[in-house]
Amino acid sequence: MLAPTSNKAKFLDRARHLFEQAREKAGQGDLKQAADLIVRGLNYEHRAARLEPQVLKVIKLS
Repeated sequence: MLAPTSNKAKFLDRARHLFEQAREKAGQGDLKQAADLIVRGLNYEHRAARLEPQVLKVIKLS
């Protein structure tokens, strides 16, 4: 099983690649394909963010 940081890096690399493809498609005028690629890239960014440890704040009432 891969470490979470390794998975996070892979997800972020995939997102970056999709954003680069989206930029190329937008430059070619294919805005629908560019939008689809952006949404896919955002999904990978979201997945990477979910791998970070969750921090809970406990508030003590005195």
